[in-house]
Amino acid sequence: MLIADFDPRATWGLGLAAGSAVLYLVLRTIGRRYEARQHPLGGSFRILRNLVLPLATVDLALIHVAEMPESFVGRKLLMTLLALAGLHAALSFANAGFVAAGGDQGRRGKVPKLFLDILRFVIVLLGGAIAVSTVWGIELSGLITALGVGSLVVGLALQDTLGSVFAGVALLFERPFAVGEWVRIGTITGKVSEMNWRSTRLITRNKEQVVVPNLMLGKEVIFNFSQPTPLHREVRRIGFSYDDPPNRVKRVLVSCALSSRGVLATPPPEARVVTYADFFVEYEVLLYIDDYDKLNTIVDEFMTKVWYAAKRNNLTIPYPIRTVHMTQMPAKAEVPAHQRFTSALHRVPVFIPMDESELDKLAQEASLESFGKGERIVRQGEPGDALYVIVEGAAVVSISDGAGLEREVARLGRGEFFGEMALLTGEPRTAHVTAAEDLDVLVIYKGSLKGILERRPGLAQEMAEMVEARRHGLQAVRDMASLAPEKRKEAVDRTSQLVLRIRHFFGV
Repeated sequence: MLIADFDPRATWGLGLAAGSAVLYLVLRTIGRRYEARQHPLGGSFRILRNLVLPLATVDLALIHVAEMPESFVGRKLLMTLLALAGLHAALSFANAGFVAAGGDQGRRGKVPKLFLDILRFVIVLLGGAIAVSTVWGIELSGLITALGVGSLVVGLALQDTLGSVFAGVALLFERPFAVGEWVRIGTITGKVSEMNWRSTRLITRNKEQVVVPNLMLGKEVIFNFSQPTPLHREVRRIGFSYDDPPNRVKRVLVSCALSSRGVLATPPPEARVVTYADFFVEYEVLLYIDDYDKLNTIVDEFMTKVWYAAKRNNLTIPYPIRTVHMTQMPAKAEVPAHQRFTSALHRVPVFIPMDESELDKLAQEASLESFGKGERIVRQGEPGDALYVIVEGAAVVSISDGAGLEREVARLGRGEFFGEMALLTGEPRTAHVTAAEDLDVLVIYKGSLKGILERRPGLAQEMAEMVEARRHGLQAVRDMASLAPEKRKEAVDRTSQLVLRIRHFFGV
């Protein structure tokens, strides 16, 4: 029997059965692959497989197998359902097309809602018009004319609302900003959270939602802090005393900026003199950041560091002066600062060999410095020539490995000290020390100790023995008689080498 002898309806029936089965399997395979990756296109292919494909198969069967006439109402209803299913699938693919394959928010989070609304409207309008015209044979020219007249009336009544809609469409194509970007519109600064037909919504730093009509956006100057790049220059002004040398002030300000998290090293921060005011010199600091979302946090850390750095460097942040006449009441006698410092130095083992007059002189030349929480006091690997004694607060000691990761190794509190090897030999710092809270430290510099060592050279030997006692065990170094001869020789050699290093460092 030849193929031509088969009934065409039977051929169509077999072809539809086989074709729909193959298409079903193909769509299921593709859809499951997307669903396994949690990709939104998986749902779109599921609509094609379970809704569009069965309706299309039945429609073709009615045409070529059942030979049902086009005028049959049941077939028109089926074709209408097929058109609706096709619109549903098209909308699903349109939504999925704006979701990135690899992100939580994806591209859809950056696409204005207005654009998606317009796209859905166009798909539904065109799809509905085609279905009404082709399936039911309705002439659309009269409907379009009626809609035109009605639109004119509605447009006159809703001209402000429609103005916002068209302004939103214009903004959509111009794209002066996108969802998620920081902008300033008039006096309002916020992050764009949504763009719709009528308005744009901003979230301010106070977590308040501001609704700005799109019509107003077309009349305002818009500042975008995220385009063309996220790089932003923040300008801060600070006043310092006329007695403070400008170059020194600028050096301190730049150092504070570079040590603040979030401030970029490239381009570098800048500090410059702006003007001479009535009672201070005004400086301008330029900070470069690339995360506008954290602006307040970055500026807060920078300004906090400036206060502590000004105290450490004897810089004055002035304020208006008033003359106030007061009656002086008898006050409780306070212990002089250098006496308190002397008491603190008594607790440092390195200074035990010194007599009272030497400690008192050292205390008078010491400086009290303040550090804010999170500030670095010393950095691992940096050279140094000072010892620090903690007067108030606490500090964290940490070391960095080859990969740059820090590991905490100790915590220091009131009365404890660090940096004795840097003071005595200039040895580079072996660890980072960071203020765990607001911290006051007594700082002993090389210059303060040099005069004492010049007057009493033998002090270097005694101090070296105390350092070795601290580094290698107090009892083992002091009680030489209990050590084996070779161990005793090693201890003596270490002490002798340290004495030579101390004398060489101080030139005595």
